[in-house]
Parts: sequence; C-alpha cells; structure tokens
Amino acid sequence: MPLADDLTPDLARHILDRMGSTGQPPERGARHVNVATNAILDVLREEYLLQMKESGRNSTFKLVQAPFGGGKTQFLHCLRELAWSEGFCTSLVGLSPKECPFDRPVNIYKEVARRIELPVEEIDVEPNQGLDRVLAQIARARAAQVGVDGFTEWLRSEFAIAPVESRSFHRAVHRYLEAIVQGDPDGEFLLADYLLGEPVGRQETATYHLREVLDDTCAFRWLRSLTQCLAALELPGVVLMFDEMDRNISLSAKRRREIGDNLRQMIDYCGQSMLPGVIWCYAVPPEFMETIVPEYPALAQRLKGAGPFSRTSPLQPLIDLDHLPLGATELLVAIGRRLLELTQLAYGEPLDPAIQEANVAELARELGERQFETGTRRTFVKAAVSMLEAQRREGESVLSETRVRELAGTSLSAGPDLMPGETEF
Repeated sequence: MPLADDLTPDLARHILDRMGSTGQPPERGARHVNVATNAILDVLREEYLLQMKESGRNSTFKLVQAPFGGGKTQFLHCLRELAWSEGFCTSLVGLSPKECPFDRPVNIYKEVARRIELPVEEIDVEPNQGLDRVLAQIARARAAQVGVDGFTEWLRSEFAIAPVESRSFHRAVHRYLEAIVQGDPDGEFLLADYLLGEPVGRQETATYHLREVLDDTCAFRWLRSLTQCLAALELPGVVLMFDEMDRNISLSAKRRREIGDNLRQMIDYCGQSMLPGVIWCYAVPPEFMETIVPEYPALAQRLKGAGPFSRTSPLQPLIDLDHLPLGATELLVAIGRRLLELTQLAYGEPLDPAIQEANVAELARELGERQFETGTRRTFVKAAVSMLEAQRREGESVLSETRVRELAGTSLSAGPDLMPGETEF
C-alpha cells in the first residue's frame, strides 16, 4: 500500500523521530506505518462505522488481544484515525492498576472525559482533548451556522427531550452549551468542571439543579449518558478504546472480579440501545483470557470459545493480533519498507531500493528468529531507523553480517523492557 497523499515531510520526520528514539508507535500518523491489520480495520469500517453512521444506532464490543510488544497500541491508534475519517469522536485511554484501573468507575469516566476528542482535519495537528472542549467546539460551530438564538431554541426544543439516562448529566451538558454561546464564563467554567468530574460545591451545582455528583455508583451511567448526549448532538458515534498498559495479574482476586464485572456490563450494554453508535475496544495481553476471564463465569460465557474476528465472522468479539497473515520475519520486512518510504519522503533524498531492502531483510531475519519475544518489534524499529539514518548520512552500502548483528544487539541492549505505563509497538 503506497503512502497516503496527506503525509507531509514534517509528519514523516515526526514519525521517524518517535519510532527511532523509543521504538513506539506514533501518536499521529499511525496508519502510515501500519502493516498486516488493514484487513481487520476495513471490516470494522464496513460492518460497524459506516452502518452506525447511516443508522445512528447499534454498538459493539471488541476485545483486542496481543502480547506486550505485539501491536495493540499501534492498532488502536490506527482505529482512532479510521474513526476520525468517518466523523466519529474518539477517546483512547491507557489503563494501569494504579493510575487508571478498570475496576474504578470514577477513574474510567474521568479519563474518558479528559481524552475524548473530535475528528481532526489535519492528522498532524495538536490534540484538542476534553469533553468541555468537544462540546464548546460543537456549540460554536452550530451557533455560527444557525445563530445563537436558533441554536438555543434547538437546545430547548430538541436536545432537552433527547433520551439521556442521567438527567443531571443531560442538564449539565445543556446548560454548558448555552453558557458557551451566550458568553457566560462563570457558568462555563463551573459546568466544565462538573462534566469532567472535578470537585464542585453542592451549593454551586444546586444553582443548576444538578443533584447527581460523580461517584462509583453513577460513573458508568455518566459514561453512557456522555455517548447519548453526543448522539443527540447529531455526531455519528463514539469509539472508546482502553489499552492495558501494565499487567493486571498482580491485582487481588476481588479487584480482578470487579474488572470482569465491569467488562461484562459493557458487553451487555453494547447489545442494547443504551449505547447508541459506540464501538468499545478493550486491548489486553493473552494472559487476560487465562487469568481474568475464567474467574468470572458471566464474562467467560461471553468471550470463551469465540472464533477470531474476520470478514466472514465480523460479529465475533475477539480480535487476535497474535495470528496475522504475515509471519514474524515477513512482518518486520513490511515495517522496514514503510520506514524506508518515510525516510525518503522526510528528507527528499532517494535511497537505493535494492541496497536498503536487502539491509532491511537481513535485519528482519536476524530479529525475526526471536518470534516476537517481548520488545522484539520495538527493537527492530529502533535498529531499522538507526540504520537508515546512518545510510542516508554516511553513504549507502550493503550491511555485513557483523554489522547486522551489532545493530540488533546494540539496539536490544540499549532498549530496556517495557516499563509500567509505557506503550508498545
């Protein structure tokens, strides 16, 4: 697949810098280095995004599975960019047992609200995340189209009667949108804090008749209400992505059961009308199916025995990135070719394809034999970017066997295993 027309030299350099320095997937432009999962993404687009966009209904839950270093984060970044291309809001949340565990509903809601963003027009623009910013952007755009009075009237006649589960949350969104277009900074700041789950005094919330305060008993109701409000604001849908950044095996049995129960609830809600136009992705390592799922029978019933997601079975909940059409070495070669294309675009300097593809192939063969043990893909990415940079600056040559081993070995020793909170490629 050729590089997309919207990839600029600046973005290409940014991607190379990110991948060469850390071996991690880029925050923006992930699809420009994507290989092997395009078929899966195409099915998600055709079977879910486009149908949700057309009907404004339906929702789905997908469990994305891959080892640490097996491409979960990269896949979610690509899904986010695909969702943007169809007009969907997205929120990509990194989960960790300490900072954002899935057994703490308040933390989950607050992180989703903090991370949510509208589609970007240019892939390399700075993120503009946060529920308050999303709503403000929508309000200002609508007011510019129909006028402040027209938008205010629509809020009071149409939005006010939309089916939203939490009346307090619905009212807060309504009043916040009005505050934005009517120039009420005090109301704007107070309601933004409320919607983001920040502490707000009860006397202040009483002014707006907001009787519900965010806690674990209502956090998931607020999360569902968030998606319902965005649907009422005529957005095609929302893609919520949760990426386990650290292993949950060390958690207590009670906390693991709570994670299982929360996931079971989300799966069930995705089959109901309470989540209009929502794709819910939860990315985990394979041991999740071996440790968390068996401890919670209700969750096991929904996930165990499921076949892999594919074009012929798009309803299956499990997307397994550990079984892709390319073998270990083939996949590394494909990634290396993308890095070669990016290097030539970034610096406007053609490199000899015969020489560099041979170098990439040798490096891939050296590392592909490790069969994706933890960090192998990251090791290859760092080594390949370093090799291409040296070839560009110092002159091209076919790498010797010794130099290939040096690149692989030096990169491996220089790059420690994933630390808690670090993403993997």
